[in-house]
Amino acid sequence: MQIEKILVQPYSLSFRLPLITAAGKISDRVGYKIQVWDELGAYGWGEAAPFPGWGMETLAETAMTLRLMQENLIGKTIEQSSQILTLLAGCERYPAARHGMELAILNLFGKNQNLPLAKLLNPNSRIEVEVNGLIGADSMEKTMLQAEELVNQGYRCLKLKLGRLTWRADLARIREVRQVIGDEIKLRLDPNQSWNLEEAIAHLKELEPLAIEYIEQPLKAKNLSGMAELRRLGIIAIAADEAVQNLEQLHQVIDSQAADLVILKPMALGGILTAFQAAHIAIDAGLEVVVTTTLDGAIARLAALHLAAALPKLNHACGLATGHLLADDLLPIEILKSLQKNPIIL
Repeated sequence: MQIEKILVQPYSLSFRLPLITAAGKISDRVGYKIQVWDELGAYGWGEAAPFPGWGMETLAETAMTLRLMQENLIGKTIEQSSQILTLLAGCERYPAARHGMELAILNLFGKNQNLPLAKLLNPNSRIEVEVNGLIGADSMEKTMLQAEELVNQGYRCLKLKLGRLTWRADLARIREVRQVIGDEIKLRLDPNQSWNLEEAIAHLKELEPLAIEYIEQPLKAKNLSGMAELRRLGIIAIAADEAVQNLEQLHQVIDSQAADLVILKPMALGGILTAFQAAHIAIDAGLEVVVTTTLDGAIARLAALHLAAALPKLNHACGLATGHLLADDLLPIEILKSLQKNPIIL
């Protein structure tokens, strides 16, 4: 397969309603969709969308890096998927751009092999991936409405954002959600780094009776010693999210014994191949893995779904069901509906 042409187009996607988190409101996603053609006219899609506050490059840096990639990749020949990492070496400082270009090339390579992305990564990939429903850090009324809607839609696991309100208000929301959804639905919490260690210890003790699946990144990402202390308490499982933005940080989390689970975001990690490698490192170290998006458009979401499907071990619902938050998307709705019937087609 030889790369013949590369097209990069900017996009902007608005949310139906702002998503409220501890870090503030998220109202839109902006980035670039990428098409890479081969010499026979086949093409693959990619998506590059840096996420504010996640240690990624700026949107301007994404654009600059994609332009350089365009210049350097035209005419390159790829005979095996491992060559893609070699071609993109040196772009690690620009994970969103690297993710987008890697995905487009990987998607095209899969088409050349007549394999969907999940099968390209793992011939024994699964055909179904459980996903969680997402509830923002909003008022009690909106929280209850979202919780009821998600359970009625069939979700068996809910993720509740925290940290925007006072702890008492958040605790009341958690208790009410648990009462409404019952004991059979899993409930996980995401304070987005908004607690300090003393607060986190007290909060975990109050949450212990509520059967919380895990707490996602309760402390600042750099506070691995604090995360390790919370984990040693054994009250509720601890997941590292913002603390895992690259492979070096993943190894630090493992060495510090700072988490029971790691949250892997392909856009933040710089690509599906790196995220796949990160998942194997985590699993080999005895950690559980959850794949999520950075609230991306359809192209990146579907790629993350394929990644999750390719993992050898997946015991927790993944955070991939975020498309309903967007007022529009990167693929026509009729294509998205057909893809939902068979999630392993990209």
